[in-house]
Amino acid sequence: MRAKVGFMSSEIQHGTVTYSIGEVAARFAIAISTLRWWEKCGVIAPSGRQSGKRRYSDPDVRRIAMVQMWQSAAAMSLDEIRAFLAGNAGDASWRAAVEGRIAACDEQLIRLQSARSVLSRMLECPSDHPAEACPYLAATVDEYLTTGQLPQELFATPEPAAPPATRSPADRRGAERRN
Repeated sequence: MRAKVGFMSSEIQHGTVTYSIGEVAARFAIAISTLRWWEKCGVIAPSGRQSGKRRYSDPDVRRIAMVQMWQSAAAMSLDEIRAFLAGNAGDASWRAAVEGRIAACDEQLIRLQSARSVLSRMLECPSDHPAEACPYLAATVDEYLTTGQLPQELFATPEPAAPPATRSPADRRGAERRN
């Protein structure tokens, strides 16, 4: 997601430029309801209200940018973002929140590597109808049905395929002359 840069507001509140919820939502290409949810979750708060409507200051907009960035780029939950924004206040530790997110990313990487391995093994099937006629898949399913456990070789990373042999231009010319 890309935030729009350089937006203008028509409101000045106590000598400070403020932005409506609609202006802020448009700037970040998010729904107004998202901003309301983030407020309800305690990660943002408008700096004030004018005629009952939320108004956001430049520091508020900066905080919204951080929330959006951390959700998108760091895959942080709103709870983790709230802890990060709180710093080391009370029992909260922003470092613990970040370390927890790193651990979750590591676990997800392991699951993704395993999934990639399984998918790569599936591509080794010589059949055009692997669910019906793949000898590798049939053996794997049989083992799973017998033991109730997924076979560990299913998760073994296959050896990378050897790159196709390349011939030098001189070799190609020699082959062309022989033909």
